[in-house]
Order: sequence, then structure tokens, then C-alpha cells
Amino acid sequence: MAGYQNYKHRPVILFNGEFLTMDGNDTVADSLGIHKGVIQAIGSYEHVKARMQALGARHHNLEGKTALPGFIDAHGHFAAQGLSSLGIDVASPPFGTIATIDELLEVVSLQALQQSSARWIIAFNYDDAGLQEQRHPTRLELDRAAPEHAVYLRHRSGHMGVANSKALLALDYKGDAPNSGLLQEQHAASVDRLLQEVPFWQQPRSLWNARNDYLNAGVTTVQDGYAGKSMYRLLRLAARTALLPQRVLVWPAHDKLDNEGVAKVIDWPASDRSRIAIGAVKLIADGSPQGRTASLSSPYLPDDKLEAGYQGLDYLPQDELHKLILDYHVAGMQLAIHGNGDAAIQHIIDGISDAQAVSPRSDARHIIVHAQTIGRSQLEAAASMEISVSFFPTHTFYWGDWYRSVVLGEERASKISPLASADQLGVRYSIHADAPVTPIDPMQMLWSASERMTSSGYLLGAEERVSRLRALRAMTIDAAWQNHLESDRGSLEIGKLADIVVLSDSPLASQNVRAITVDQVWIDGRQYLP
Repeated sequence: MAGYQNYKHRPVILFNGEFLTMDGNDTVADSLGIHKGVIQAIGSYEHVKARMQALGARHHNLEGKTALPGFIDAHGHFAAQGLSSLGIDVASPPFGTIATIDELLEVVSLQALQQSSARWIIAFNYDDAGLQEQRHPTRLELDRAAPEHAVYLRHRSGHMGVANSKALLALDYKGDAPNSGLLQEQHAASVDRLLQEVPFWQQPRSLWNARNDYLNAGVTTVQDGYAGKSMYRLLRLAARTALLPQRVLVWPAHDKLDNEGVAKVIDWPASDRSRIAIGAVKLIADGSPQGRTASLSSPYLPDDKLEAGYQGLDYLPQDELHKLILDYHVAGMQLAIHGNGDAAIQHIIDGISDAQAVSPRSDARHIIVHAQTIGRSQLEAAASMEISVSFFPTHTFYWGDWYRSVVLGEERASKISPLASADQLGVRYSIHADAPVTPIDPMQMLWSASERMTSSGYLLGAEERVSRLRALRAMTIDAAWQNHLESDRGSLEIGKLADIVVLSDSPLASQNVRAITVDQVWIDGRQYLP
């Protein structure tokens, strides 16, 4: 987005629109009044005009377009989204065009010819599931492609990467350096570590690129869902300047808190929550289904590269996870716990149950993040304990075929991201894209939640589809509620912040919802133009 028109302190009436308010009654209005960045009136044009007339409001015609609350990133990695724009993109279909390992290696070789060997070659978004060979590139292949450079390929999932020999040496890898070069989970290079290899003068551009990606998607509250204190300070500075107009939600990463845990989070600087809010503490219980490191209660499909009966990995021992949950819970903190496999999810539920038994808390709003293979009994337990879930439904499109044929099998794959079951059982949830794991694209999220089609056109788990309106609520008011932000955003109601997205077509009526684009974004009563 090129810039903004500064209307924050000028009263304005947005009229001749279809306002999907996302309030408790899913009210639809045709006009809305804004003054000093806050919604002052909503309803019919006559009603809004009467309320705003004394303020001398100007008029802005939406020409029949649909408007709704600005989208809230329920879980993503804002800084990583920007960082990925500074490396080379080796995405495979359906994300990109790199279809084979030879094509990937050629891109790496060309990059090696264009940059000094003193700088790392960092590539993003490779995905073995999208390559014809359906395997990872190897350390030795990367050595041959760029013999003078350190090379690191970051997997699209963010849970693994492949390093060549020079990168392994620079990473000071202490294990038996695998011939494959594949580093998973804790051994993979972090975003913070990769950022060290980006020239300092390029780093502000990464935030600028992320800012524009999210604005173009209509996201008015962004999230860094695994942040350390230095990243918090950077985002805080950006949020208080013209660099970043969006509101920011930070989830502190437990393992980036200098081993001081609870005390370190509590000691974080106070923030203006309307601009930058510190939310749940992020813990990780397991890995990813894509990399077959999610911890399952029954084995993955057989594979000659896996031991018989392999069921994935626990990121933390169960007793350590439970102790962390207890410590943060007793301290009054909210928790967001990454859990993809049903075995890991059970550990999370058991840990929260034990913590509630020791120190009962109402409205704790602990979150299970992703919950790809959560079972029905686990949803029932979550509902009874008031645990919420942030689902990742675009897995059905991007990896649904891979899960069916290679990872989980048809039955389990059809039950991933069970939104309809969560509704039936009373689990309140949000949905997210986990950007940059998948693109920050609310219309793709909406389509996947309501259609559940794989990239090959296969309908995966029809019974878990939800309505478009339900999915929109999961990206607006329910995402706000999940993060204790519902008092000032997530719905278009009097007294809430004037964060609004205007779309090119109605997301409820369009025949091709993925073709809908963002026409306007309003934040704090300022209009941003694409």
C-alpha cells in the first residue's frame, strides 16, 4: 500500500455499504460514523447522519461494497514474514514454481554467482511435499551447488531446514552432522539466528515488506507469535512510528526469556494495548505433521526412512511441559501452546487440567495452537475446561493430499482442523494462516474453512466444513476474544476502534471468494489505499 490519507481527526460517515458487524447478532448495517479513530454510530444512513451531523462529518461512499472489522491475525510470525522477503524463494507448487530438486539447486547456484561468499545464501519456503522427488535436498547437494557459501534452506513449516557443510559449521552444530543436513525442531536455525546473516541495512526493509503484505490482506492487528524481548522492542518502536500502522500482538516465547520464565514475562515493559499488546506466553509441545514430528497417539503411515511404529516427537518431556504450564498458570499468565499431534494435545489438556486443580482460574483462555489432529474426546475436554483453539484450516488445501497419501492416511487426514466438531461441542476458536508458513490471505483461509478442498480438488472431510460467516467470525471477533482484545476490536460497534476492511465483493455471496481483493483498509479512522 502506497500510503494513507490522514483522516484520523476528521469525522467521517462511511455510507452505501454492506457492513458485516460481527456483533452478537451478526447485524448488517449500511452506514457507519467515525470520529477520533473510534466508531461513533452504526446503522441506517439516516441514523448515522443524525448522530454525526453536529460534528460536521464528511461523507465517503462505499459504492455498495462489503465492509467488516479489520482481520486479526490469530497466530502468525510477522517478523519472519518480512525476513522471508530478504532471501530467495524456492517454493514448490501450489505456492511457487520449483517442482524438482534440480530446479531448486539451480536457483541456489545462480544466487551463489550473484553474491559474495562472505554472505549466507538463505532460501525460504522449500517443501519436500511439493517436490517431485518428495524428499529433502541434502547437505552434499547444497555443497555442490554453492561450494564457497554457507547455505540454509528454511522449510515452509518453519520446523526444519537443510544446511550445507559451511552452514553447519557456522551454526556450531553439536550433534553428528547428518549427511542429509536436515535439522529439525530445536536444531533448526531460528529466525533470530538467520536475521544475524542479513545485512543490518536491509533489516528495516523486512518489516516494511511484512507491513505491506498484511495491509494488502486487510489485517489490522498483526501478531508475532514467538517473540523474544529484542523483537518486542523493535515492534514496539515500529508500532509507535509511521513504519507500522497496524496494531501488534506479541506472544512471548518461553524459551527466549533468558531462563527466567514467569518473572521475565511479568517484567516486560508496559505497553499501550491499543497499539502493542503482550498476550499469551508461547510454549511448544511437539512439531509439525508436514515434517512428521507432530506427536501422535498412533503411528504415521509406513515409510522406509522411518522406524516401524514411529509416532513423532515431543518437543518437551511431559513432566517439564506440565511444570511450565503450572508455573505460568499460577502466575496468572495466559498460555498459547503449540500442539499438532493428538498425543501432544493430550499432554497439553492434562497439564492445564492439573494446573486448574492446583489453582482454579476462570476465564484463563488458554489456547491450543494448530491442533491439527485433535480428537473428539479432546474437544469435549477443551470445552469443559474452557480451553480455546486456534485452528490452521489451510492445511487442507496445501498439505491435504500429502497427509492422505504419505503422512496420516485417509481417515485421519479427513479429520484435521475439525471446525464443525468444535462448534458442535462448544469450543470457541479462531483460525489463522501461520504466516509465512502459508500466505497471509484471509480469503484463502475463508475458502479452506468453508470448502476443505485440497490442491488436487479432493474434498477432504466434508462434515468439518463451516459457513463463511462462521469463518469470518473466527478471523475477527473470536480472534479478538481469544486474545483478551474484544473490548476494543473484532466487531463494528459503537466505542470500538475504527479498524475496517472494505472488500471488492461480498464474502458471503461471491461465487469465487478467493478472487476477492481488499479495496480499502481503515485503521484508527485513517484510510489506507492499496
